[in-house]
Order: sequence, then structure tokens, then C-alpha cells
Amino acid sequence: EHMPALELELLGDFRMRSDAGSLINISAKKSQAMLAYLGVKPAQLVSRDKMAALLWSSTATEQARQSLRQTLSSLRKELALISPDRKILVEEGDFLSLDPELVHVDVAEFEKQLGIGGEKGLPKAVALYRGDFLEGFELDEERFDQWVIAERDRLHRASLRAHSQLVEIQTRSGTRDGAVATAQQSLRIDPLQESMQRTLMKLYMDGGDLVNAVQQYDVCARTLKRELQIEPDAETRKLFQQVAALRARRGAESEDTPANGKKTILVVEDNLLNRELTSAVLKTAGYEVAVAVDGADALMALGRGHVILRRL
Repeated sequence: EHMPALELELLGDFRMRSDAGSLINISAKKSQAMLAYLGVKPAQLVSRDKMAALLWSSTATEQARQSLRQTLSSLRKELALISPDRKILVEEGDFLSLDPELVHVDVAEFEKQLGIGGEKGLPKAVALYRGDFLEGFELDEERFDQWVIAERDRLHRASLRAHSQLVEIQTRSGTRDGAVATAQQSLRIDPLQESMQRTLMKLYMDGGDLVNAVQQYDVCARTLKRELQIEPDAETRKLFQQVAALRARRGAESEDTPANGKKTILVVEDNLLNRELTSAVLKTAGYEVAVAVDGADALMALGRGHVILRRL
């Protein structure tokens, strides 16, 4: 088996590396696009006509074929510098492909590891997913760009499923730190997964880390509000209430008042002037004051610390 002469990274930014690991630059965007299209399934044969229609979708057929011939000519020369003895780009009559022995592609490896699955394949698959497919790569050629969007969506979903399955495996086997790291990684890829936000809250909660569990709810609520203009669903709110209740119980068990001897009162008031007046009166009377604008804000404050609830 031959050592790959070329590493093609399509998850995240488009990157090419030599067998020694150094970055290689292929100048023409159309050449990069062709390598990406052939690279997703390295052994597949793609006809020249299909490639021309894909990369020059807005051009007349004959002109598209001419452009393809020119692009292939310069790509051949650039690839010959990387692998002088064996051809990376295979041209068989009317068909084009990449030699799978000479090109290693992260997408193909990602899918292979997904196929293996379980404790053996999933960690490798998850590690390979450095970002969405061809992040930020656009050609302004409708057919190619549509293909990129479809592949990006397919691989994005596959990645989230892999993270989710791995979190389950790690939780079952008791490697909570690993499960937390995998859940965090999954939320970096897609922060709008409310079920994964809950999973991470539960992992913190089971580990006794109630502060992080509360903060995770806060992150979840803010993200949903900002991106989708919605509140967390009933299941998430119920989990948060459990965390807040645990914190309150823990606070009551450890001490009735904080170290400075002052009790904290929570003021819930949406009117700024009333809020400030009430806070000033309570501070003068020797209380610590926490403020909240509304019910959701109040729940967050309750989760964060030990307060005496006063209805004002």
C-alpha cells in the first residue's frame, strides 16, 4: 500500500497537505472545487461533462468544456509537483477520479469511522469533525454550491448523531469528564440543540457541579432567545428547577447566612425606579440585595445563590 501523497481536509476550511504535513496551495478555486468533489468519494468516476456542468453551470456547454480542459491542464501540472511518479488525478477516457491510495480525505475517513461506530470508531469520527464541510467555500456556481449545501447538512447531522451516541457511551462507562467534553464540542458545532444542553446540565448535576449546571441553563436560555426568540421548553425548565432546588437545599444545609452575616433578599421588579428604591431601602436595613427584572431572571438568581425570597 502506498503512503498518501496528498491529505485533503474538507471538514472546516479547505486545506491540502503534503505527506510531510506541510500546507500546499492550489491556486485556482475551480481546481480546489474539483478536488473537493472528487475527494468526498475518492474512487468514484465522474464524467467530464458532469464536472463541466457542475463547475461552469452558468456557461454554455462548449465553453464549459473548454474551461474544464484548461483547469485540468493546470491542475495536472500542480499535482505532478506533489507526486511526480504516480498520478493523483486519474483520467480514464471520459472519466475523472482521484487515486484513493495517493489521496487521504478526512470526509471519507470520517464516514469510515462512523461505519465502525461504538467505542472504537466514534471518538475518531468526532475528532475528525473540525468544522462544517467546506466552511465558507462558495463558487457562485449554482449546481456546485447546492451540492456543497446538501453535503454540509448531511455531514453536520451525522456529526451531531455521532457526538450524541458517544456521550451516551461515555456516560454509561462512567467517563463523565469525557462525556462533558464531547457534549461541549457538540454544542460548539450547533448551540441550538436543546436536548444536548440538557444532557450537559445533567452531567454537571450528576457530578455535583451545580454552579456549572445553572450557568449552562443560562447559556441555553440566552442562545435560544437570541437565535430563535423562544424560551427553553418545559423539560429544560423543569431540570433547571431541580438544580435550583438542590442548590437551595445545599445552601440551607451548609449555613443559614453567608460568611459576612448578611442575608440576601431577591427583589423582582420590572420598573427600574421601583427596583432601585427598594434595593436602597433594603441595603440601608443591612441586607445584601439581588435584583431580577422578571420571573425567568428571578429563577436564574435563585439558581446562582442562596437567597431569602421576598414578594414585593
